[in-house]
Amino acid sequence: MGFLTILASSAVLSALSISNLGLISSMVGFLHNQKDHVGTYQINWSTPVQLVVEPKHLWTDHGHTSNGVAGYGFFLGLFGVFVAWKQRRSSGRPPSKSLLALLVLQFLAILFTLSALIFVFLVTNQTKGQSISQDIARSNEAYPADKWTPETWFKAVLDLPLADQHHHDNIKSKVRNMEAWRWMLIPIFFADIIAFGCTAMEFLRKRKEANTIDYTVEK
Repeated sequence: MGFLTILASSAVLSALSISNLGLISSMVGFLHNQKDHVGTYQINWSTPVQLVVEPKHLWTDHGHTSNGVAGYGFFLGLFGVFVAWKQRRSSGRPPSKSLLALLVLQFLAILFTLSALIFVFLVTNQTKGQSISQDIARSNEAYPADKWTPETWFKAVLDLPLADQHHHDNIKSKVRNMEAWRWMLIPIFFADIIAFGCTAMEFLRKRKEANTIDYTVEK
């Protein structure tokens, strides 16, 4: 049964990670599309302003970190499935090198995901609740005040009187994706822990089983 728990937990980790990769890729594609093809949003203040789609100080490092976590988790999950499949006929043998490697990589995944989780939520909390000031915004110039994440910036843009309803609806949809990939780090973190636990239990079981066989042979 040990290989089944490793197989299932690795498959779940891989599925969660590839889903998050898709959400993050959607955000990156959206940012490039807005910058390359939209350029500015018309804001219908008393004096209309053509607001540049991205602010001057846009923080994207947390997105790159999360992308790394998701990519690592996806390939680690596939490796876990491969190791589990190899383990199905290894009864009575000591833990294999591939099982030990999986255990080490899963432990590193826990540390990596936890670090990313703290970083992402810290950066988001530091930049949330800000607003775009009409007094500071200038047409065709990147908004110069404050630091932003894509999520907090576009939430602030949604609070403005956007002239184009299509832009409003598109931004609203993408903001939901940004929130989703941030929160998806939590189940990925728990999936890392569960996968590590399953592998550790199998590793200890096989080592105990091998030691018992050796002791019996010696007697």
